[in-house]
This record gives sequence, structure tokens and C-alpha cells, in this order.
Amino acid sequence: MFGASPSPVADGSPMVISGPGPHPVVMDHLTSRSLSDRPVERGSGRSSERLERLERTIENELVPRLMTSHRVGPVSPAAAAAAARTLSPEDVHEFVAAVRSQDDGRGSQFVRTVLAEGASVEAVYLDLLAPSARRLGDMWDNDECDFVEVTVALGRMQRLLRDLSQVFLAESGHAEPVGNILLTCVPGEQHTLGIIMVGEFLLRDGWRVLVGAPWTDSDLLSMVATEWYDVIGFSVGTESRLSVLRRDIRRLKQASRNPNVQVMVGGQLFAAEPSVAEQVGANAIASDAREAPSVARSLLPAARAGVATSSTAEELGEYGQFREALRRE
Repeated sequence: MFGASPSPVADGSPMVISGPGPHPVVMDHLTSRSLSDRPVERGSGRSSERLERLERTIENELVPRLMTSHRVGPVSPAAAAAAARTLSPEDVHEFVAAVRSQDDGRGSQFVRTVLAEGASVEAVYLDLLAPSARRLGDMWDNDECDFVEVTVALGRMQRLLRDLSQVFLAESGHAEPVGNILLTCVPGEQHTLGIIMVGEFLLRDGWRVLVGAPWTDSDLLSMVATEWYDVIGFSVGTESRLSVLRRDIRRLKQASRNPNVQVMVGGQLFAAEPSVAEQVGANAIASDAREAPSVARSLLPAARAGVATSSTAEELGEYGQFREALRRE
């Protein structure tokens, strides 16, 4: 908890950590000695089993949660996993109902609750918002909700994404810019939640990102001709847009200021049939937002081939820039 100031106690007595409330939180030296190391006078039969079960519960569940909550010493990956609140299909179902409801704040309240219960912001992005967006798309395809309902629900989810952005991006440990990337979706596809989420992961990884709704052909061609991009990322949701994507990729590569610009694509369509990416002229597929930074980094050597390091450094600009271009009417 912010403001905690633990100090080690040499005599084995508990350490006191001041929290935000009126009462301090008292913890023993949990980081250096486990409960199973302590001498325990055991009985026999059922009482002994109960004691062992209680110890396991405290050590495997309560201790990791307290350590994570109050930031006492290093937390192992196993402890962090034990403390985390996992998000289930039932959570997705409940969240979709929340963002479709008449109550504009119900979805954000649901997210605040799961975060308070231990879910990470990354888990909310990948295990709640992403599958909820897919679920809304399926409902629209199956005529379970109309276009207005989907648009309102996705708008609420996009607002939540922006609200969580500062916390998510604070986890970045990168001090130098990685590269420039342009993210968009094919003209004719309206919803940009997916590419904005991908942009968040790339920004946290150190990329300079421009992301926005579909531009006109002339807008895209003008942008890639006037500014250096290492990678262009496209999100595609329907097979009917593949011919447009193939045409756009060819034109953008021809017009690009970077003669070696690389193209990364994403969407369920490519996950189901990876060979489609090569057919449209893409260089790589990112299966989800978490994978996008590593895939984009793998494209950098080809994007920078034959280009002086000093030239690319000048093109990158300031680390951490993130510009969202609003759709032009």
C-alpha cells in the first residue's frame, strides 16, 4: 500500500506496516520464513488435518495477497499468481450485460470490483475487454443485439480502456524509443477498440504509436510518405475486406518513406487461417495485444535494413509519444 514503511526487526517480533486506515497491519517475517518452518504442536486425527489445511490456506492464499497488497519485499511469480484474481467466462458474461445496461456506470463499477479483488490491468484488457468485444460481435452477427447497442457498449469499453491507461503504462521500464508504428483498421470497419488496446501494449514496450479509425486512402498514403514508420499494423475482422487490405498494403509499401516498411496484421481471421496474411502481402501476424510488441520488434531488422542508425534515431522522436487520430467525417 502506498505510504507503507516496513522496517526489519532483528529480534523476531512482528513488523508493523502503517496503512491508509486507522489501524496498522501487523505481519510476521513472511518473506523470510514460511509457516511450515515453524514448530507446531500437532494433535491427532481430525484436529491435526484441520490445522494442516489452515496452514496451507494461510501460506498459499492469504500470505501472497497480503504481500501483494502491502508490497512487503519481493513477490515471487508463484505468489503473484496465487494473489491474482482470474477472470472467467462468467465474468465476461456479466460484464457484457453491464455495458449493455441502461446504467452508464455499471461496467466501470464491475471493473473496479475485479481490480479490487486482485485482477491485474493486463488481465482486464486481455481476459475481460477483448473477449467481451468478441462476444458483442457474435451477438450482432446472430441478431441478438443491434448496431446501436454494440456501438454504445464498445464506446463504454473504450472509455474504460482510456481510464486504465495511466496505470497500465506506468509498468513500462523502457527509457529509449523502440520504433515508429502506425495502427489502423481497414476502411469499412468501424470499431477501433482492438487496435487501441494493441497500441497500449506497444506504447508500454517503448514504441512511438499513431493509432486511429480508418482513414481515406489518400490520408494513409500521405502519412506514410511524409513520416517514417518501421511497421504498419492492420486489424481486419471480416473476410470481405481482404481484397481492400491487399490493395492498401501494396500501395502503402510503394508510397512509404521507409522503403522497407513492414506490415503486421491481426484479427480472428488470421488466427484461423495464417496463410491469408502472406496472400495479402503482410509480413507477420500478431495473435493478440500481448504478442504484438514482440512481433513488431522481430520486424525491426528488416525495416531498418540498409538504413543508418543515426537516421532512424532522428526519425523516432521523443519516447512514449502516443497520438490518437480521431476519425474524420
